[in-house]
Amino acid sequence: MATTPPEVSWYEGTNEFSKKIDYTVNYGTVDADSPSPTKVFYIWNNRAGKQDCSKMEEVTFTTRDRDGGDGSKNGNIVQAVMDCWFNVRVDSLNEQEFLPVGKSGVKDKNRSGVKDLGTTGTTTNVNASTAQVWSAKKDLALNTYVQPKEANGFIYKVVKAGRTDDVNEPKWANNEANPTFDGLDIEYQAIKIEKTPKTKEILGLANDTKEDGSNAHLAGGNFVQISVYADVPVDALAGKNLLLQRVSYRYV
Repeated sequence: MATTPPEVSWYEGTNEFSKKIDYTVNYGTVDADSPSPTKVFYIWNNRAGKQDCSKMEEVTFTTRDRDGGDGSKNGNIVQAVMDCWFNVRVDSLNEQEFLPVGKSGVKDKNRSGVKDLGTTGTTTNVNASTAQVWSAKKDLALNTYVQPKEANGFIYKVVKAGRTDDVNEPKWANNEANPTFDGLDIEYQAIKIEKTPKTKEILGLANDTKEDGSNAHLAGGNFVQISVYADVPVDALAGKNLLLQRVSYRYV
C-alpha cells in the first residue's frame, strides 16, 4: 500500500507537460449576460511517478475566494463565487451537462455548490509489458514480475525469492488479497494489470506518461478531465473577480 501523499498537478488545454499550470488562469474580460470562454483542465495524481502514491478519494471541485471563503465577506465580495457563476462538466465521465458551483449551490440545479469528479479511465501497470512468462526450474529474485503462460489479467510480484517448481505452474490467485505459492520457497503478490478508480477517486499508481501526453490513456485512472466556464449574469457588477478553482479530496 502506498504511504506517500497524492502528487497533484493541473494542465490547461492538453495533457502536454508544457501546459502545466504554475500561473494564474485568466478567463478574460466577459460582458454581462455573456459566457466566458470554456477552458479544459486535466487534474493529475502522480503524473509520471516512478512509485505509487496514495489515491485521492471523495474528490470534488468548487470555487472559493482567495481567502478560501464563499465570496460573501464584507470588503471581499467575489460575485463569481457567491452567486455560482462557474459551471463545470466532467469530460472524463462522458458528461454532457454543466453544473454550477460556488458558495452554497443553486436551487434545483446543485444545492451543494460542489461537483463530484471522477473518470472511467484505467491505468495499466507499468510492469505488465516486461513481466517474464513463468517457466519451471528458474531462480527468481525479490521484486521480479512474472506472468502466467495464459494471460489472466494479473501479473505477479515476487515477495519471497526462490526457485520455481520443477514441473507445475502454480495455481495463480485472481485476487490481490490472496498470495500465490510456487515450488518450495517462492511467494507472489497478485497485481491486477488494469485498474479503474471507484466513484470520486483518482488513482496514484506509478506510470510512464510522456511529456507530450501521447500515452496518457495508459494512466487514464490517474487523472480527470473537466471543462469550466463562467456564466456572467446581466446584473453583474463591473470589476475583477479573483478566485480559486479548488479541488478537495482526502487520502489514506
